[in-house]
Amino acid sequence: MSFLPLKVNGQCVADDNTLFTNMDAAIARGYPQVAHNQNTHTGPILLVASAPSVTGQIELIKKMQAAGAPVVAIKGAHDWLIDNGVIPDYALAIDPQEHRIAFYKPHKAVRYMIASQCHPAMFDNLAGFDVTLWHPYVMKGQNRPKNCMLIGGGTTSGLRAISLFYVLGWRQFELFGFDSCNTGEALRVNGDGLKDGDKLIEVRIDPEGETFHCNTAMALQAEHFQTYYDYLPDAVFNGHGHGLIQAIIRKRAKNMMELGNIINTQTQQNDQVSFIHFGDHWSASWRYRAKLPAGDWASLNDLSAGTLVFAKPQAHELMDMARAKARGARVIVDFCDDHFDWTHYAEALRIADAVTCPTQEMAKRIKALGYEATVIPDPFEYDEMPPHCLSVNLLWYGHAVNKQSLQRILPDIEEYPLRVVSNFGGAIPWSHETMLKEFARADIVIIPATDTYKSPNRAVEATRQGCFVVAEPHPALQGFPGIWIGNIKEGIKWTTQRNVWRNISEAQKFVMEKYSPQTVIDAWKTITKRPTTLDAAKSTGTAG
Repeated sequence: MSFLPLKVNGQCVADDNTLFTNMDAAIARGYPQVAHNQNTHTGPILLVASAPSVTGQIELIKKMQAAGAPVVAIKGAHDWLIDNGVIPDYALAIDPQEHRIAFYKPHKAVRYMIASQCHPAMFDNLAGFDVTLWHPYVMKGQNRPKNCMLIGGGTTSGLRAISLFYVLGWRQFELFGFDSCNTGEALRVNGDGLKDGDKLIEVRIDPEGETFHCNTAMALQAEHFQTYYDYLPDAVFNGHGHGLIQAIIRKRAKNMMELGNIINTQTQQNDQVSFIHFGDHWSASWRYRAKLPAGDWASLNDLSAGTLVFAKPQAHELMDMARAKARGARVIVDFCDDHFDWTHYAEALRIADAVTCPTQEMAKRIKALGYEATVIPDPFEYDEMPPHCLSVNLLWYGHAVNKQSLQRILPDIEEYPLRVVSNFGGAIPWSHETMLKEFARADIVIIPATDTYKSPNRAVEATRQGCFVVAEPHPALQGFPGIWIGNIKEGIKWTTQRNVWRNISEAQKFVMEKYSPQTVIDAWKTITKRPTTLDAAKSTGTAG
């Protein structure tokens, strides 16, 4: 079984115009509003959601409330708590749908913290009760309601409750009913299960650990919960009961204890460099971003090295990065794919002492996230062969993720013989030896445009092997001499009318100067050099 990083996309059930219309209507009712941060409180606050594990925690909730800890009921937990003898101090709701009024047994002793985006039916239901408005952050650049504090955070009521009560001054959050997973068929303490159309996702924190079954909303909540450790660094979370979020809290506490022990152990750092990559020779990123850059001067997958380059970072490697940082090692993270909407990519960016990537376009994307990246291109791996474009035998090769780019141009090139090397059905399976044969057979390698951050390695390798490259415009090919850049069909026709051997030779010279393994290794040696006191002085002023 293979494991993939959790990546779930979510969106609000109502459009922005509906939310802002609800906000305007709520404000018009004249309720008090959360307008600013409040002073920090000491002691815990109990956030009680309605996942099944809360049923075993009712006595603890009563005990902690009796000791002075306020209780916040989140949506449906409100009525359940009251039915079980607990009058919450606060109750929170955020859902904008008319039928989600949440509180069917409102109580005079409860302070209702209601998001202004909630439907008017919510406020009608709470007429005569103690209501305070707070305004959710809905969209980038939001300036509505005017001159009001906006509460951001995750996609669920539970996560926004953390955000709101952090603003109101609490720092120790005792989480009850935050399971973020199913218990058998049950999703809620009232017995509610999955909705029609919901599908369960299997989620594990560790590959060999416990499996949790979540719908997409709960999986997304668990993913977003982890960002609170960064956004609210002085907050403390304790999870009660059994579930995915409780397991995340325990795992993080265990990791922090381990890292603390490492920090407290003095370790002499070494000058060794190691490239860390999960793959093998079948993976292009392993070859271009680890094996070839390591050459004979660095190692592969040696976590004891003084400088570690994590190429194409994986979720399970975050703890390896943290351990390395804790013992004083330098961590460089290399990104060759734009997966920055994955939680572990964002975390890897935060951890890294330095960031690298293969293209200027990728560096721009990383800069937009607030980080500077050093561009180090992919080196070539094939030997140089003489130019040999004599006919119109076409070759396309690449990963299956780029298949759509090929399919897009197939109608334009159906009159020409084409061979395809890839890892999708019907293609010639890739191997190093196969590519040598296919390059020798081909006259023209076609490269339709793919994602703009991609490396030019296919054009580089085709050029090395003596083929003429016909490519669509792409940022990584700007300034690449000796190849056709434009319409693929026009480029093929243009090639048939000329002797392009001189063009190929020009391209090969360019490739040798810019993409040779030694040139790339020199760049890696520069970025992996450990900064010294003298280096720091030079960056801020004159040495000495």
